[in-house]
Amino acid sequence: MDRFFVITNENRDPGSERALQIRDYLVSHGRKCGYVAIERDSDPESEEIRKIKDLPDTTEAVIVLGGDGTFIQSAGILAPKKIPMIGVNTGHLGYLAEVDKEMITPALDKLMSDDFDVVERMMLSGTPVINGEELESMYAVNDIVVKASGSSVGTFRIEVNGTYLTTISGDGVIVATPTGSTAYNMSAGGPIIEPGSSMIVITPICPLEVVSRSVVLSAADTVVIRLAKPSGRRKRNTGVYFDGSDAIPLSDNDGVIIRKAEVFTRLIKLSKESFLEVLSRKM
Repeated sequence: MDRFFVITNENRDPGSERALQIRDYLVSHGRKCGYVAIERDSDPESEEIRKIKDLPDTTEAVIVLGGDGTFIQSAGILAPKKIPMIGVNTGHLGYLAEVDKEMITPALDKLMSDDFDVVERMMLSGTPVINGEELESMYAVNDIVVKASGSSVGTFRIEVNGTYLTTISGDGVIVATPTGSTAYNMSAGGPIIEPGSSMIVITPICPLEVVSRSVVLSAADTVVIRLAKPSGRRKRNTGVYFDGSDAIPLSDNDGVIIRKAEVFTRLIKLSKESFLEVLSRKM
């Protein structure tokens, strides 16, 4: 590899110190490398995000410095470009990060010598439906969550492939990818799924029902979550969140159509460590 780009979380990398070290190391070895510093929830129209969206297709790898949140945010932006990504963990657990910050230099050497594999992870595409109108679809690496705000309880009608599945009363519903199964889905009691697989998991958040379980579906299925309007109750403040981004507000009868995305997140793998070995070490 010869052409790189670094995305760094400015809160975890003050002054872009690590990003500049990586850039200087690559340039000193005859490679090309640019960088940008972003915040976890940077404005999609900001100059920094625009710089990522406008990366040339000749870019061979993007190195992301931060935690899983920064990596997921970057993956959602880069997915249409199909540029392989690798994460350097400067956060906490870092399930998506391939490299610990102490091992940056050996990792860069491997990248420059093409000693790595590239794997693909499925993503979700979600289309909010507001007042009967479909809005622009958005991507998610981990999950799409429909959730009531604060201490509110919502009622969520779920359909799969046009067939009614169930109605859940509770805090919300998580629709996750295998990659996202170790994120919010796991915290809500959902199953852990091998990230290289292709499927969709639906997990309720704090349901009021005595018996309520996750449902694992084929990646070919289409899930529709719609806000039901319980008789005699007022409207609830509810939103749909794509990988933890700012909420898109939903009202009664609004919802979101969720299906497997046509694009993938492409991850660079340096180690031969299996998912189960990583899971055991992280936990």
